[in-house]
Amino acid sequence: MALFNYATKEITLKVVYYGPGLSGKTTNLQHLHSVLSPERRGKLLSLATEADRTLFFDFMPVELGKIKDFSIRFQLYTVPGQVRYNATRKLVLKGADGVVLVADSQRMMREQNSESLANMRENMLANNLDPADTPVVFQYNKRDLDDIMSVDDMNRELNPNDFPYFEAVAIDGQGVRETFDTATKLILKYISRKHRIDVKLTEKVEKPLPAPPVAKPVVDPLLEPILEPILEPEPVFEQPAYNPAPRPAPAEPRGPDITPFLKDITSTLGELREQIERVEKSVDNRDAHKEKVRYDLAVQKFDKAMSDIRSKQEKLMSMLQDIKTSIDNAKTKKRWFFFG
Repeated sequence: MALFNYATKEITLKVVYYGPGLSGKTTNLQHLHSVLSPERRGKLLSLATEADRTLFFDFMPVELGKIKDFSIRFQLYTVPGQVRYNATRKLVLKGADGVVLVADSQRMMREQNSESLANMRENMLANNLDPADTPVVFQYNKRDLDDIMSVDDMNRELNPNDFPYFEAVAIDGQGVRETFDTATKLILKYISRKHRIDVKLTEKVEKPLPAPPVAKPVVDPLLEPILEPILEPEPVFEQPAYNPAPRPAPAEPRGPDITPFLKDITSTLGELREQIERVEKSVDNRDAHKEKVRYDLAVQKFDKAMSDIRSKQEKLMSMLQDIKTSIDNAKTKKRWFFFG
């Protein structure tokens, strides 16, 4: 599930590497982490279990461009290969935008590959992901070993729907980057179709110029971005002027002047806009957090000002109602005197 972070102007997309134990998922992520630009990737984090581990790191590619002024950030995960950690597999797969199935090409791993594929589809359905619609790329790893299955046989058993596939020797880096690049492009097409937005891709060059150093916010993979819509202030409706009867009547008293209150709310809105602009321009996570706190304070101040305005409006309405009632009573008494 694509996450839109309006504070950092980023769209976070999740890629999960699935497959049986020791098929090469960890090797894929370790190789990608080593060859990707250090300025554009985060730290390689590991969550170890008794016999397996889950890896994670995030990466912001330069060559993929932007989506409506939003930078693109990929989060890469591996799932535990052991069947007994299925609960962790399901949790890691939640919200995935694309999946890479790393299959072991050895004949003795034939059954484990099929079980892993079936388990992947089962967990995708449990997470409301359509296996037929979600981008999936197959990687047939360990092609340098003896007694391996042919690519045709592996496609026949694992890939009857003809998803993209690559042969790989992950320990040497062969096929690793090609698999990842294809997965990211399929995910961007999927997001473009799903959310009906145009993805503007920049031309990829073999030796891209190094990007200027920028501060990278550390993204918590379990923390969804906070989207706080800015509500427009409620309009202040003017009360219709009271039209006196043709007969002479007491002059209509004027209500209190609310101009100072309108000036206060205008000033508060100006401060709120400045806070929002500072939050949008901030790219450092610590600065973004500070700006977020200031933003929340500004919103609270805005809400308090609106509450005060509503309170004063209610008082004004009450006063006008009392004036109207007094005038109506005066008119009634005058009729009694005239016809009495």
